Amino acid sequence: MNTTVTVEQPLIDFRPALLVVDDEHFICSAIERIFERQGIKVHKAYNALEGLERLANVDVQVVISDFQMPGHDGAWFLSQVRLAAPRVQRVLLTAGYKANVDDLQRSINEGGVHRFLTKPWSNEHLVKTVQECIDQWRILAERDHLLLALEETNRVLESKVEARTRDIERASREWRRTFDAIADPLTLVDANLHINRANLAAASAAELDIRTLIGRRCHEALFGRDAACEGCPLGAAQAGVAGANVEIVDERNGRTWKVTTWPLAEAGESPAPVEGENVAVCHYEDITEERELQKQMLMLEKIAAIGELAGCVAHELNNPLTGILSFSQVLARLTEQTDPDTFGMANEIEEAARRCRNIVQALLDYARPSGHIDFADIDLRDLIDGVVRVSTLTQSQHKRVEILREEPADLWPVRGVADGLKSVFMNLINNAVQAIDGPGTLRIRAENLQGEHMVRIQVSDSGPGIPPALREKIFQPFFTTKAQNKSGTGLGLAIVRNVVRDHGGSVSVGLGPEGGACFDIRLPAAIASTRETP
Repeated sequence: MNTTVTVEQPLIDFRPALLVVDDEHFICSAIERIFERQGIKVHKAYNALEGLERLANVDVQVVISDFQMPGHDGAWFLSQVRLAAPRVQRVLLTAGYKANVDDLQRSINEGGVHRFLTKPWSNEHLVKTVQECIDQWRILAERDHLLLALEETNRVLESKVEARTRDIERASREWRRTFDAIADPLTLVDANLHINRANLAAASAAELDIRTLIGRRCHEALFGRDAACEGCPLGAAQAGVAGANVEIVDERNGRTWKVTTWPLAEAGESPAPVEGENVAVCHYEDITEERELQKQMLMLEKIAAIGELAGCVAHELNNPLTGILSFSQVLARLTEQTDPDTFGMANEIEEAARRCRNIVQALLDYARPSGHIDFADIDLRDLIDGVVRVSTLTQSQHKRVEILREEPADLWPVRGVADGLKSVFMNLINNAVQAIDGPGTLRIRAENLQGEHMVRIQVSDSGPGIPPALREKIFQPFFTTKAQNKSGTGLGLAIVRNVVRDHGGSVSVGLGPEGGACFDIRLPAAIASTRETP
């Protein structure tokens, strides 16, 4: 009977082959003749050990083994094949009348037999059985091949995913570092005014941990406001307008910020359709110093104008004021004993004229260029003694302020101009006396600052003090906290700062030990006086 084995084109390239193991040579030869006509290579062995040796040297898809063989039987042989080549299909050839249930059971359990054939066999059945076994081997081989290919593909994909993940993480780190490297605060704010992202500068400006900053409303976190800032430019950015800006003052610390916004969407991209997703980039530039410089420039222009005005005023008013003072003094002497009312009015005229002259002199002192100043060594103890005596004499009887002094006997002299320093301490003492409502205490404390070659003088009082928000403004020209019914030009502390600065020193104001204002002045000591000081 001629039967043809049809082998479909497999995914893997192999030549069908089988191994026949039987101690009867003619059976091996008969099976060989059947399958060689089909193009299937047949290998032969005549006992179990020879079959294992043969299996180790050839590639086969099917093993046909007789059960009854000298030495090891077919069940043992197929169990060894199962261990050595699990994919190879195993067929047990038995003499039907000799087979028993125990042998068949052992063959299945130990050898993992896939098929059984009985002697004598039908060629058609034999070929069909072998074809099924070859097909099964091919399916298993293709499965293993696909699994290997899948494993390799997965390995390549995992490698690419890992590389891509590393690239994304590196890009993310670089973006964060770039974002954080920018010195100005930057935020990404959505349409609900929530901060989605921020750099470290923004967290520093808000004085918050950056993790706490995210998710908060921008006006609350950055400016301490309950409602959106007036003129907020985020609306323009969310409408697609780039570069909209507004200046916002942080009322908590007085700093001025220029806030500029840009839409995050790319050019031509429409705004986000979902509320809260329309994100804008906000840039915050601290322009406090810039605005302060502009104010100073305006102030310098005003001072220049004051200089010109002061010269004109001094020229035009000094002569009339001198006449007014002279005539008021003469009138006071003539009426002192005879006309008390006229005497009182003469004194009032003299006092008003002196006040006008002081205002003119203050304008000149503030606006006149310092030019060349001849410094000399000045004993501060003697200078302050003179100022205190004058201040004590000018105090009214109903307002007696006790002046306490604390200074070392070896207080260093300073380099400076006596008249200028007298005006400094006269202004500070007069301001303190005027600030104290009724009797009080004014304390002047001086000390040598070892290692700094500076002399420190503190003038403090028991008055109401100066609010923190005004401590810098009081040194500005024409700024005054005195009531309208009290004399004051607003130039006294401006002159103090200018004189101290011209002497190479510094002046600041804070809270004194008795709750009032405390002015802290530092002046360079005369060099020769500090050389021998340990």
